[in-house]
Order: sequence, then C-alpha cells, then structure tokens
Amino acid sequence: MKMIRQLLTIVLACGFVFLSSAQAEQEQEQEQEQEQAYSGFIDNYPELQLDKDGSDAMIYLKPGMELGGYQKVMIDPIEIWYAEDSKYKGISPDDLKVITDALYKSLLARLEPDYPAVSRSGEGVLRIRLAITNVHAEKKKRGLFGYTPIGLLVGGVQSLAGVAKNIKLDDATIEAEILDAQSSERMGVLIDKLSVETAGEKETDTSWEEIETSLDFYAKRFRSRLDAAHTK
Repeated sequence: MKMIRQLLTIVLACGFVFLSSAQAEQEQEQEQEQEQAYSGFIDNYPELQLDKDGSDAMIYLKPGMELGGYQKVMIDPIEIWYAEDSKYKGISPDDLKVITDALYKSLLARLEPDYPAVSRSGEGVLRIRLAITNVHAEKKKRGLFGYTPIGLLVGGVQSLAGVAKNIKLDDATIEAEILDAQSSERMGVLIDKLSVETAGEKETDTSWEEIETSLDFYAKRFRSRLDAAHTK
C-alpha cells in the first residue's frame, strides 16, 4: 500500500510538472504571436483590450491610473518604422522632418498651453512615445531636376499633402506609449491599425492627412482625460 501511495505521488507530481510546462510554453507562444503582430517599437507589449470609447484601437491602461499629478508632457521624437517585408526602406530626410513635425504639432495643439511640452523628465511629467509602424515603401522615382540643386527647390514639400508619395500607408499602425517620465513606469499603450476596408477590400488609400486626423482624435481624448483628472 505504501508503495502504491508513493507511485501515485510521483505520477501526480510528474503530471503537475507537465501541465505547468505546457502552460508556460503556451503563454510563451502567445507572447511571441503578440510580438510578431506588432513592430517591436514597444518593449514587452502588455495585454491589450479593444477600446470601447469611440475607436477600434487596442489599448492598455494601468489599473488605477491617476493622471491628476501630471502637469507637463515630454514627447519623444516621432518614429517611422517600415514593415519587415517592405521592398524599400529609405525616406528623404526632408520628407521625414515634414511628417514628424506635422504630427508633433498636431499633438501640441491639443495639449498646450495648459500642459506644456518640456525637454527633460521630472516630477509631474508624462512621457509620450509614438511611432507610425508597418509602413511600406517603393524606391522613389525623380526626374532630371530631382538630382540638381534646383530640383531640391522644385521637389520641396511644406505640407503633408505632397510628402513621401513613395510610402504606402494602407497597413500603417499608430503605436503609442505613455510613461511616467521620472520613473519610466508604463501608464498606457495604444495600438491602432489604420487600414480602411469594406467587404475585405480597401476603400481608399490611407494618407498622412488621415494619420494626422487620427492622432488629433487621440490627442483630444487624452487631453479630456487629463482635464477630468485635474477637476477631481
């Protein structure tokens, strides 16, 4: 009888170890699948849930998040991340500056002057990290003047309407992360895939203007949450 109990104990212990190992492998596979679904711009993607407040984005909010103690924002340089399968991964520095400056100004317009942007971390500062990811591009074709000094003037771009025509945004994604600037504690994450589809087909090509509009929507809502936290 004693031997039988010992055998049962060993069998149960082995079964527990097997189940624990299988569960760990399953969780690891889920984490890997989630990492592959996004660009890698954000380290260790948290468990995301569908946003139920006016968009189809996936979001994470720190449990018990309190924004009332934050009065300033620090916005990291906005990044453009190409998709792994993009055939071309070049972008004109001029185009990149126009794009990132326009998106940066769109955020500031919603936050300042009540929540001024600062360049250093500190108490009461929220840090915002933002990237446009999963971007595809084709090698840019330019005419004769594109390679001369006058071509820089002819090809100069001052607005999003004419910028980076070789970049395809149909599968582009906004990835944003908000952290406490002093402690680097994560406060929230937003992932928004911007492709427009109808019955499985693209209705329109996504443009930089649409991305700017989407950012303005989220900046407006973020501002509303800050305002609500400060009126409690």
